[in-house]
Amino acid sequence: MRQELHSLEEFHNFIETHRLAFLHVMRDNCSVCHAVLPQVEDLVKEYDGVAFGVINQSEVEAIAGELSIFTVPVDIIYMDGKEMHRQGRFIDMQQLERQLSLMYDSLNK
Repeated sequence: MRQELHSLEEFHNFIETHRLAFLHVMRDNCSVCHAVLPQVEDLVKEYDGVAFGVINQSEVEAIAGELSIFTVPVDIIYMDGKEMHRQGRFIDMQQLERQLSLMYDSLNK
C-alpha cells in the first residue's frame, strides 16, 4: 500500500520504521514520474512487508537537498534505514526488481 510522505520528518520516520522500504520521488509536472509510478507500485506489491512511499518534490522541496537529487523520478531502496540502491531519471525496471528481490530474500531467509 502506498504511503504519501509530506515532510522530511515523515520521510525519516518512514525509512526508520520499515526494515525494507522503497521510495519514489517525483514532481507534479513530470510525465515520466507519473508513468513510472504505477509500474514501481505494482512491483513492490509483489513483496509482502516492503513499504512503498511516495514523496512529491514539488510539495517537499527540501527532499532534493536531503537526498542529493538533481533530476526526477528517483527510486531508492532502503534496508534497515540505509540507502542500498538508487535509480534516477531512466528507471531500469529489471534491475530494480533484481535489487529489490535480493534484499527481500536476504531479510527473509
